[in-house]
Order: sequence, then C-alpha cells, then structure tokens
Amino acid sequence: MYPIARGTLAAVLAIGAAFAASHRNGPLLLEDQTANLNDFYAFRSYESGKNDRLVMSMSVQGFQNPDNGPSYYKFSTSVLYRFNVNNSRGLDGAPDLQFDFQFRDTYRDNPTFVSYFGKINSIDSPGIFLYETYIVIVRDLKQNKIIAVYDKDVNGHALSVAPPNLGPNSTPNYEKNLGAPSVFTLANGMRVFAGPRDDAFFFDSGATFDTLNFRAPAPVLSGSADQGQGPAAPAAVDGFAGYNISLIAVEMPITMVTASGAVPTSATDPNAKIGAWATTSRQVVTVRPSPNDPIHFGDYMQVDRVGNPLTVEALIPLPLKDRWNRSLPLDDQQWAPYIGDPFFATGILKGVFGLKVPPAPRKDLLGVFVPDLTRVDLTIAPTPFASQNRLGPLGGDNAGWPFGGRRPIDDVVDIGFRALAGVLVPGFTDAPPLGDGVNSNDVPFLDHFPFHAAPHAGFSHSQINGTNGRGTGTGN
Repeated sequence: MYPIARGTLAAVLAIGAAFAASHRNGPLLLEDQTANLNDFYAFRSYESGKNDRLVMSMSVQGFQNPDNGPSYYKFSTSVLYRFNVNNSRGLDGAPDLQFDFQFRDTYRDNPTFVSYFGKINSIDSPGIFLYETYIVIVRDLKQNKIIAVYDKDVNGHALSVAPPNLGPNSTPNYEKNLGAPSVFTLANGMRVFAGPRDDAFFFDSGATFDTLNFRAPAPVLSGSADQGQGPAAPAAVDGFAGYNISLIAVEMPITMVTASGAVPTSATDPNAKIGAWATTSRQVVTVRPSPNDPIHFGDYMQVDRVGNPLTVEALIPLPLKDRWNRSLPLDDQQWAPYIGDPFFATGILKGVFGLKVPPAPRKDLLGVFVPDLTRVDLTIAPTPFASQNRLGPLGGDNAGWPFGGRRPIDDVVDIGFRALAGVLVPGFTDAPPLGDGVNSNDVPFLDHFPFHAAPHAGFSHSQINGTNGRGTGTGN
C-alpha cells in the first residue's frame, strides 16, 4: 500500500466526502425538497422465495425530523416520481420502460388542526385526516403506449401512503399495523409501497463538515474497523441516524423488465444486464392565483435524477450540478471529461498530496458512470440477507454495487472512494482502503420488501433516542 500519513489522508478524504451525501445534490433542489431525490436502489430481491424479482426504490426529502407535527412530510401532488428501465441497445441510457407514481391528497372533514389524530391502528383509520393515495402507470416506450394504470390493489383497496410514525400512543405496533399493510399487490404481480421509512444512507457527515475533523480510525480502515459494523458513537457518528425519508418502492418479476421477457441465465446473454434510474419531474408552467391553490400546465420536465450514488456529488462540478440533474443519461457522454479525469483523483489525491493514481481517461469510472445507470447483472444470484457484505464486490459479494445493482446494505461511501482511488483498475494496487468509519445503518434493515427499516417515531425522537449518531429502533 502507498505510505501516507493519517492526517494528510484525513484531509484528502474529507474533501471528497463533502460531496458524498446524496441528500443535497444541487443548488436548485435545495428549494424544492419534495422533488429532491436522495438515493436510488435496484437489485434482485433477496427476500425468501422472491429471488425471481427485481426491486427498485427511491427516497426523497432527506433529513425528516420524525416529530415534525402538526403537518408531517408528504409526497407532492405536483411531482411525477418515475422509475426508468433501460434493457436494450447496449444500455445506451434511453428508457425502455417507465413506472410512474403520482399522488393525490384527500383532506377528510375534521375539527382539528392536525393531519393525524387519536388511535391510528390501521391504514383505514378515520384518524388519518390527510389521506394520501397514488396511482401507478406502467409505460412501454418501445411500443409507445401505456400498458396499465393502477389505483387499487388486487383486493380493491386504494393504493394509500403509509401514515407517519407518531409514537406508541397514536400509532402502536407501527410496522405490523401500518407499515406492512401499506405493501400492496397489483393485478400484474407487482408489489408497491409508498410512505415514511428510516433513512438507509449512513455516513459521518458531521465530522466532514466540521472542517475535516474526522474521528479515528477513519479515513484509513483496516482489520475490524474495515470489516466490522463500525465503532459505536462517538468514535464514528452516522449523521443520518434517527432521520426518516419518504420512500417509493416497487417489486416486479424479472421477466417484466428484460427485453426478451425471460430470466437470463448466461452472462453472455444480451439481456443479462439492465440499467435503471429514478427521476422527478414537474409541469413546465405553474400559475399561483393567490389566494387559490396553484395551477399546473404543460408537459412534465425533469428536475432531478439519480442513478449511481455519488455521481452528481463527487464527479460533477458545482456550477454544473443543476444542469446535470435536468439532463438525460442518453446524453451523459458530455460529462465524460469530468468523470474520466475526476478532479478528486487528479486534482486532490495526485495534484495536492502526490499520491499515485491511475492515469486518465479512467475507463473503470466511465464504465460505471457513463451513462449514469445503476446496472443490475440479472445473472448474479442475490446474496442471502445474513451473508451480504457491505463492500459488495470489494468484499467478495458481487450482488452489490456497482456490479449487481445497489442494495440498502452497500456502503457506497467507502466503495465509491476506493473506486475513485483506483481499486477497480486492473493491476492497480496502490488504492488505500478509504472509509469514514460508519460501516452500517443506525437500525437494522428488513429482510423483506420494502427492505428499508420502519420510520423513527416522533415521540421517541430526542438527542438520546433520535439523532444521536446511532439511532434507536423505534418503529419495529
């Protein structure tokens, strides 16, 4: 390994890590949080008996305070939330299938000043005064047609958004009564979920933004610090612990997303891999006839996208981030100069600190990020939940990012920084084992759909049981 002082590399990592959190991915998105995508996941399901399924999920509105009443976080009725799948033409970045989610609000008559009141022990509780529902639209772009539109599940129940986790008095046994029942099965075999969840992203953001004040053993990890679950706070603090996000998740048969309509079994099959990403869009014109509600007109225009983690955060220059968010993966070759010769590697690791890095153009990075799709090799069997490695392929688990898709457990911060340092370049052995010291989520993930942990409860949110760097499982 290339010899380097701990303090020097701490500064190196911190400069890159400042871009690592996928929750503030462009200046304009700071003003539009309901359309601000945080993270995107796509992977073969590892739920028992569901290995023939593909799962995709997107999170929006990061850093949700669980006790943010009386008006809790919600999906926007004016945002089109979309999953995009590219399954042909060598994964060129053009969508072949789209799965749209659009939300509707119903304000039930009530005399209170709150959105939720009383004992809410079912998704049909009359105490849900702000009742959110949604429709799912499946589009086949090759045939230029809408395949199906769903607003109810197979039992005729409206597709409703899971309510927030208020606490043990208002929402007792949250996951059993409200979380799990908000998973709906559609007539075409898909399963869907929309609602609050724990934020599955884990990263020591506080140390980064305190002017590079990293906590040992970061940034060079070895032994148990690299392979274990991460030291307890305050040695390493998960800046996302105790916070919630709004999650949209969909599960579908693999046969639904391949161009051949079959499950590929050979890596040489042209249908072996798919690419996927998430987008949010708004209509091009908004009129605000105050005091009446806003009115929206025209075509939907993309305002944000996310494929791989860290792309816009670590590879796209700040003045271009908003433009990147509005661009299409099909046109990502325009970003190749920044991705193939990343400033983090050449300008910082090499230019400032004199470290040896692979020469540009970085074909290893271009192969992952151009076009910016989360690629899922459907011939890689999913790793059982209990056997998954947070480092994915770097830890011998090819079902993780960046080869087998992205799962909640994948430590994309550590994987991403090691990739930037050259670990994916054949024959290059000088990449140090970078990491932030936070090796796991603050609360355990689920081993079944929608896989993200239940949301933290507002009642239990405090400096002791809330955003304390490790979090407390309050919603299970």
